[in-house]
Amino acid sequence: MFDTHCHLQDAAFDADRMDVLAQARKAGVTHIVAPATDLASFDGTLSLLEHGENVFGTLGIHPHSATEWSKDVRDRILTECQSNAKIVGIGEIGLDYHYDFSPRDVQRQAFREQIELAQELRKPIVVHTRESDADVFTIVRECYKDVAPDLPRGQFHCFSSTIDRMHEALELGFYMSFTGNITFTKSTLREVVRETPLDWLLLETDSPYLTPHPHRGTRNTPAQLELVARKVAEIKDLELSVVAKQTFENALRFFNLTLSRSLLILMLSLMALATAAGTASAQREQPAGGAPPDSVLTAERRRTEEMRKKQEAELAKEAEAHRLDSIKTAAKEQEEIIAKIQAQARQDSIKAAELLSEEQRRAEFLLTPMPWKAVGLGFSAGIGDMPMILGKPSLTPLSVLCWTVDASTAVTRRLDFDLSYSHMNVGDSFINDSVWNNGPGTNTFNKPVRFIAGQTYLVASENIGISAYSLDLRYVITRPASVIKFYFGIGYTHLSMTNEQHSLLMKDSVTTIVGTPEKVVDQTWSRGAIKLLFGVRDDFEIGSGFTLEPFAQIAGIGAFQGDLPSQTFVFRPDPQQIIMTQVNAGFTLYFGWFGVPRQQ
Repeated sequence: MFDTHCHLQDAAFDADRMDVLAQARKAGVTHIVAPATDLASFDGTLSLLEHGENVFGTLGIHPHSATEWSKDVRDRILTECQSNAKIVGIGEIGLDYHYDFSPRDVQRQAFREQIELAQELRKPIVVHTRESDADVFTIVRECYKDVAPDLPRGQFHCFSSTIDRMHEALELGFYMSFTGNITFTKSTLREVVRETPLDWLLLETDSPYLTPHPHRGTRNTPAQLELVARKVAEIKDLELSVVAKQTFENALRFFNLTLSRSLLILMLSLMALATAAGTASAQREQPAGGAPPDSVLTAERRRTEEMRKKQEAELAKEAEAHRLDSIKTAAKEQEEIIAKIQAQARQDSIKAAELLSEEQRRAEFLLTPMPWKAVGLGFSAGIGDMPMILGKPSLTPLSVLCWTVDASTAVTRRLDFDLSYSHMNVGDSFINDSVWNNGPGTNTFNKPVRFIAGQTYLVASENIGISAYSLDLRYVITRPASVIKFYFGIGYTHLSMTNEQHSLLMKDSVTTIVGTPEKVVDQTWSRGAIKLLFGVRDDFEIGSGFTLEPFAQIAGIGAFQGDLPSQTFVFRPDPQQIIMTQVNAGFTLYFGWFGVPRQQ
């Protein structure tokens, strides 16, 4: 078997590295690739290559150490690859957005430049990706889209992404490499392994990390690669030997070690021929039809036969242990499923009980009477506006504070009457108005004047008070049971307006007489009007028969033809039409001395 990714140069193996290699070979792992991850691991990786003919390495800067990437590091990798044939790739490289030990832009730059180096050397890359699939695949696709078909691609080490990403990697010519995490009880990779074509699949241990089940929690070693292979065989419903053989051939092809593979096949063929020749010779020495006596077995063949039987016994023992582990794992998974089902059942029971209790409370609430909104008093404030024809070049605001008091009563659940009084004032002090004083003209004849008893008065200030007495019929257009209720209404409004003008006695056409009292002139006039309104409100029962109703509404008032103030007043509404708007918010407090059923 071929462990395509094993950090055997890691300090975790300093005490027994040679023993670990021996155990791996004994377990059938004949080839190992050890990837470097940073500059400090280069020497250890290169030294490791001297420990065996079939121990190989790759050089690269891991995304955790991307800040180390530089031209000097690039030159070092280039030199080592050109002088050492056992450096078979560039890696471990890629992106890691889980820890972000290096800035992401630095990671991406180092990743791109190391891919360019691999293409220059015609070496495959070993890709690390964690929570960075989108950027990794974008960079890989961009870097390999225009290269020659025979240029080596790469290996997605410890592949842990989705089936869609797996197919995308295959389209790019990349191999999928799986490790011990596919053996974990809660692994989500079974379908990905099943869908990955066997001739594009590699095995790895990522030692000393990701120890496969059932040895989790201990140091991982290349000797445990068989557990990963067995899991792949189990998922794909294949013989272990088929998986081992195909993934071995895949690794030789991926790392361009076809020459070693040919030598291995040649050695196996020679061994098979020698065994066949020995058997034929023994058969010629014994009588026809007889079994070969024990003495025919040489000491070497006897040891070989004993070793074969011992290996068969060990394999049978391992198979039985694996079967028992599978039974235990299945039982544990079943217990976990049962526990989850029971926990979910308890949660469902609690939710059902809470729902039933809520329904009961709701049913009891519906049986209690709702206080009828027999009478209500309210207050609101907002903005009132009435367009006017001003007889002065002034910036007097016409949108002013408007306050309202009202009394209401409900007729039905949807229909109610509202009696309200609203008031607002529009006015200005002309003496202090710079526009008034410095506007067109410089003498009193450019400003409003009033002639009383043969004397001339200059208008100093004026105010118009606008009062609206309204009787409105309002109708709720949403369901009465709705939390938020929209309504519209129509009503009749009596507008009462009073102009009050203060004037100063003039000595001549320019000068006022200081110390003389102001002359006050006022005029009250009125109009009838139609009122249209739209609003939104809600009801809050506060107990003891009281209901609080906050609301917000907008109203438009259009007056009929009627009286107009004297043209000696500065503030005059449009003589053709009077339209007043009100936008206000407030509340009404209702009291009901009897109740009605809540059912609609």
